[in-house]
Parts: sequence; structure tokens; C-alpha cells
Amino acid sequence: MHPWEAYQGIYLHIPFCQHKCSYCDFISYQGQEGAARSRYVKALIREIRSYDAPLPVSRGATVYVGGGTPSLLSLEELAAIFHALKEKGYLHSPREVTFEANPGTVDEAYLRGLRALGVDRLSLGIQSLEDSELRLMGRTHTADEARHIILLSKKVGFTRLSCDLIYGYPTQTAASVEASLTELMALGPSHISIYGLSVEPGTVLSHNLRQGRWILPTDDETGNMYDLIMDRLVKGGYERYEISNFAKAGDKSRHNLVYWHYNPYLAFGAGATRFDGRTRENNPAYLAAYERGEAPEIECLSPAVQREEMIFMNLRTVRGLSLLDYEARFGRSFALDYGPQIENLIHKGWAKWEDGHFCLTPLGMQYGNLAFEAFITTD
Repeated sequence: MHPWEAYQGIYLHIPFCQHKCSYCDFISYQGQEGAARSRYVKALIREIRSYDAPLPVSRGATVYVGGGTPSLLSLEELAAIFHALKEKGYLHSPREVTFEANPGTVDEAYLRGLRALGVDRLSLGIQSLEDSELRLMGRTHTADEARHIILLSKKVGFTRLSCDLIYGYPTQTAASVEASLTELMALGPSHISIYGLSVEPGTVLSHNLRQGRWILPTDDETGNMYDLIMDRLVKGGYERYEISNFAKAGDKSRHNLVYWHYNPYLAFGAGATRFDGRTRENNPAYLAAYERGEAPEIECLSPAVQREEMIFMNLRTVRGLSLLDYEARFGRSFALDYGPQIENLIHKGWAKWEDGHFCLTPLGMQYGNLAFEAFITTD
């Protein structure tokens, strides 16, 4: 069986947070108390129990609990969700179970409880180790709390730790980004995700930029940050395996690779999106609609759209697109389907052929979105 013939991952969305960050446009809700969270967990469990997957679920399917801030749920609520997955036959021997947590929301007992539930990887929303930057981002934690959660997680036995950083934010400089990155690497997470700032409509960040209250770093300044990050991470022993993700040997995110390899995945929760290789199911984003059990929106993908999405998702990775996988999945030749686009990207120095894969060069990675657009031919 090919990996695209079964669900390879399961995503659980927990949409609650203490405070919405100034840059965030994710589906999340702040200020929801225990009763609201309890209603949501019951609705999530109902969805899991009532959903009959149209494809087999791989016994090793990964699990990712994201948000929002999943660590606002109690361990008992998380145990009930995992139990529902097992009862339904969706959770067997996962290759990886990742849990997102924010500094200041967990203590040692909670982390030990996560390990007892089978969580073997934490994704920590650090973003910066400069307090002034954290305040501007609307983060609720301090740099000291960020340092503490990394050390505490390692103390209780989490060897697989991923930490997020942002660059290109207002007031950031190459020096401040370097300081955060250098200190973070010294704390020793096994995985680091670094995201260039994306300004999304409707966010506090977008509003303050339009009002002239905040100013973004210039393109040259952001470019210097990018070059510095690439240099420091490689010298620090982190391998780049995706546009924004770097890992110590053997510690790539197995769940995220499901997405990037364009394999099917289940997803449950408000605003969550499932994918079976041909269709997407988009759950209602509003809590009330989700809790009422309103049906998801169904998006049927044409073969042309499937091919395009497979290409640009795989091109996010350093490995790139496997020509054999493309041919086996679609019964077509990638080189014949996209000859002019391939030739153009290679001519620009943005892409190359390597060991049966078509992949982006480091320069192509820097201009990723422009490279991906070359393969979008459908409306």
C-alpha cells in the first residue's frame, strides 16, 4: 500500500488561548472558561466517535495536538480525547505524538502527565527570548518562563523538543534575532522552527502597521536576519529539511512530513481540515456551529489541483518531489507535465535535479512562494 492510500496523521485542534497574539489569525478564542472548554471537549469526542474514515488509518499514524493553546485543557480532558481515538480504532502505535504548549501554562506535574498519556514530543511557542519583543507580540510569557519550560521539559524526560522563533517583527534587529537564536540553541532543543513574519489581515499587527504605530524592518534588514539564521543553525548542528524547519539528526517532525509529502490525514475540532487525497473537509470555525454538529464544507479537488498541491508541498522540503511518487500517484510524467516551468526554475538557479527528485536550491528556498507559483496553472 502506498502512503497516500491511508491516513498517515491525526490532528486535534484545541482553539482556546489565554490571549490572542498580535500577529495571529489562527482559529482561536481567548477568555473561555472551564465550562466552555468542557462543552468543546465533549463535542470533539462526539465528532471522533461519529466520524467513519473513508480510508484505512495507518497503525503508525502520527498525532498532533495543536491550537490555540492545548495546555489549557486538563490532563483528564486530554485522556478522554485520546481514549475516544483508541475506541474508534484510529490510535494504535503512533510514530510520534506531539503536543503544543506555551511557556507559563504547564508545570512539572502536567508535563509528567503528558508523558504518561503517550506524548513523546513537545512543540513550544517561544517566538523570542527578548522580553520587549514578546510584549509587542502579545505573548503572555516572559523570556525567563520560556527558558524554564525548556529546561523543565528536558528534566521530566522529553528528549524531542521543538521551539518556534519569529523574525522580521517590528523593533527586531539582526542583533536581537541572533541573541535569541544563540541562547535557544544553547538550551538544546532537538528541533527549531523559524518563521518569517507574515502580516495577516484582521490582526492587531496589521491594524497597528496601517495606523503607522509600528514599522516593519526593511527588506534588507529582514534579509540579513534570514542569512544570519541560516548560517547559525547549520553551524550549530541543525539540518534544514524544510523551508522553515531545522532538526538535529533523526528528529524531523514526522507529523508535519505527512502534510509536506501530501499524504492523507484526519483532523478533528473547530476549524480543522481533513484530507483524503482527493477531497478536503473543513469543519465549522465557530464554536457554537461546531458544537451543534454542523456539517463540514466539502472541497473536491480536481486531478490538476491535486498535482499542483503535491508539487508545492513537496518542494517545501529539501528532499523535494519524488518523480517515482508523482508517476505512481497520477500515472503521468512530471517532466512532461511541467517542462517549461522546470527549465525556468533551473535556469534561475532556484531548482535542481538530485537522485530522482526535483528540489529547490537554497536560493529557491529563499524565494519559495515565487517558485511554487510557477506550478499553479488552475484557477
